[in-house]
This record gives sequence, C-alpha cells and structure tokens, in this order.
Amino acid sequence: MINTEKWEHKTYELTCISPIHIGNGELLKQYEYIFTRDRNQQRIYFLDKTKWMTFLVRHDLIDDYAQRVFSGKINLRGWLQSQQIGSLSAIIREVCNASADVYLVREGQQRVNDISRQVKTPDGTPYIPGSTLKGAIRSAILFHDIRQHPEDYRPFWDPIKAAMEAGNRKQMRDLAQNIERQAFTRLKQYKNRPDDALQSVMKGLSVSDAMLIGHERDTVILQKYDVSAVRREGLNGHPLALFRECIPAGRKFRFSMTLDKDIARFIGITSLDDVWQWVRDYLAFGLAKEKAVFGHEYKGEFEESKLADIRLGGGTGFLSKTVYYALAPENEGRPMLAEFFDKVLFTRRSCHHHMTKDDRLTPRTLKLAWADSDRWILGLAEVEEVTPC
Repeated sequence: MINTEKWEHKTYELTCISPIHIGNGELLKQYEYIFTRDRNQQRIYFLDKTKWMTFLVRHDLIDDYAQRVFSGKINLRGWLQSQQIGSLSAIIREVCNASADVYLVREGQQRVNDISRQVKTPDGTPYIPGSTLKGAIRSAILFHDIRQHPEDYRPFWDPIKAAMEAGNRKQMRDLAQNIERQAFTRLKQYKNRPDDALQSVMKGLSVSDAMLIGHERDTVILQKYDVSAVRREGLNGHPLALFRECIPAGRKFRFSMTLDKDIARFIGITSLDDVWQWVRDYLAFGLAKEKAVFGHEYKGEFEESKLADIRLGGGTGFLSKTVYYALAPENEGRPMLAEFFDKVLFTRRSCHHHMTKDDRLTPRTLKLAWADSDRWILGLAEVEEVTPC
C-alpha cells in the first residue's frame, strides 16, 4: 500500500490535439524509403534493412544500388521499376516493414527529402518517452521558479547579457547550468558528493513512458512549415525541405507519475496537481507571446490551443526560449535573444538575421503542421487524470 502522506501516484491519459514528433535520431535519405503517389494518396514505405540487403544480394543489385546512392541521383521507386524484377507492390511487401501517409504543403510537389523518424517500440508502435514528458515538465518548473522568485535569479541576467553580446557559447552553457542548479539542486543529504543529479529535486518526480491506447499504430509524414514574422514584411509562411514522421492528431496514450512529496516540497510543489498547473502556466505564457504576433492570422489554431496542457517534441520552436523571457527585465528579453541567436547559436553562414529582422518576437517563427485541409500548431496535447475504477 502506497504511503499517501509521502507519495502521490496518478495515471493520466494524453490526447494529441495536433501531430507530435518525438525523433529517434534517425534521418532517412531518399534511397532509404520508397515514395509512391497516385491521384488519391501519397505514401512512404520504410525499408527493413535486413530484408532489403537480402533482396539486393539475391537480385545482384548491390553494386548498381551503391553507385546510384553515391552519385546522389536515385529515385528508389523508379530505380526498382526499371529493374523489371516484379511488381512494385510485391517488392514493397517483401522488403518493407512499415508505411505512412505523406502530406505535402505544396500542391503537386513530386519529391520528399530527408525524413526524421518517430521514436517507436521494437514492434513498431509509436510512444512518447517519459524523458520527453519529464523534460517539458522540468522546463515548466524552472520557468515557474524564476517567475516566483525573480530576486534569486536577477544576478544571472547581467552575465548572461554580457555572454550573449560577446557570443561566448561556453559561458552561456555554464550560466545555463548555474541557473538550473539554482532551481533544482536543493537536497543536501549528499554534502560530500556534489552531484547535481543526486541533489536535484527532480529526483522526487517519476514519469513513465506514455504508451498508445488502441491498435492504430499508423504515423504520418508531414512537411516542416514555418510562419515568420519579419520586420516590415509581415507574416510569411513557407514550407521547408524537411519532413517529420509524426503521431497523428487524436491518438491517445496512457502514462503514470509518482511524486515524492518530501523532496518536491523543497521547490514548492505539494501535489501532482501543482505540477500540472505549472506546466499549463508555462504553455500559456509561450502561446500568449506567439498569439500576440500570429493570432490574427491563425485564430482557429490558437483557439484550439486553449485545450492543450503541454507542448511536446521536435519542431515546437519558441516554447523552450520562454525561460529567457522570464529571466530578462521587461523589454530586454527579445533583443537579447535576437543577439544570442545570431552570435551564439548560428554561424554567419546559417545566420537568420534575428537582430535586423525580428521586431516583435524572437525566434520569429510559428511552427505549424498541415495535413490536407487541417492545420495545427505543432506538438500540442491534452492531459487528463484517469480515475481509478
């Protein structure tokens, strides 16, 4: 029996309001998948690497395939059809282990480029790692502590400002670590072992992986689409040549959380309800900043975002930068972040000119997901407590 005075344990159901992409670190090139299209459907078929190599050996195609790959000129579907070794559908059944519908922003576009894969279990079921959930919660707790105790963090701002102006990456990393130590390193039972993990209040929160409810294991391939707010140019939407495998909107997952109240109280958390209120406040702050810039053009998307409790995964863009907005004095956050982006995060070659082009928000982009006529702010999810039977 759990000691409810010391521990709190709850189960939650997470519903994807919009598509969510949690990358597994794998980036597929055009020669690593088969892209098919007809009038009604565009689809990606993912190669089973073992079956694919067996297939190439059996048909004596390894040398030709390798030559095409190294030349950088290969359409895998067209190349397979040109070999005249059977129907494409039969080959797909033999060498592929999964597939996903593709949604292109530009009507009539013929190509898909690199695809960032979604994390999945060994049997191919998409899930949301507990580390992803806990990472988003951790950022929300940090944000909350800065907002509640600004005097504790005020001494960090001038050194951060100086590091941003100097473009000093190492100093920025060191200062970020010091800010996190200020927020989380509060347990003193290991005085002779100065280990941030051992002394962190985050030890008091456990989050399980969020596992899929139901049998719909399908994913979708969505093209990256950014809307930029550029000084004197207004809003400019543009698709990019990057594709993500995503969990579709509407999918449901279940996970659990356990809170050690004795540890959590060191940062002012008394219950899991506190945790979720802080997460919602953090999301609301970021969405409000974005809505002030993009809300007029994307009213429906921001209206739907009111249902969200958390934003997760790759491509969520602005939210992680709101910690700096919380830290900075009024009116200093955006210009300093612009300088930070131009001088620290990006080289001159990849500079996005935040200092000259941003006038209302840094970073100046809203990350959207498109699928046919549907459009969402990427990565939003609703979380509800599951009442025990």
